[in-house]
Amino acid sequence: MFSKIKKYVIGFFVLVGGILFAFLSGKSAGRKQEKLGGLKDKIKEKDKSIKKTKKIKKDVKKSIESTEKYLKELEKKKKTKPKKKSATKARSKLKNIGKGKK
Repeated sequence: MFSKIKKYVIGFFVLVGGILFAFLSGKSAGRKQEKLGGLKDKIKEKDKSIKKTKKIKKDVKKSIESTEKYLKELEKKKKTKPKKKSATKARSKLKNIGKGKK
């Protein structure tokens, strides 16, 4: 009788020890690592796309600034050399006279 109880007690401790070892070893029972691996890849891809959009945004901002500078320079050039209406009228009259028109 003692041997049967001894078997049950030893079996119980082996079972409890195995369960404790499984929980304390740190291995997951499911596919946690596979799921996390997929998430990590997706996070890396999103980070790369965010960096690309920031770079594109920076490039667009630079191009807008350069076009604004160019437009300001053009405005300055136009302001410095205004054409006189009388000079253009005289040119057109001279052309017409040269062609034989009055």
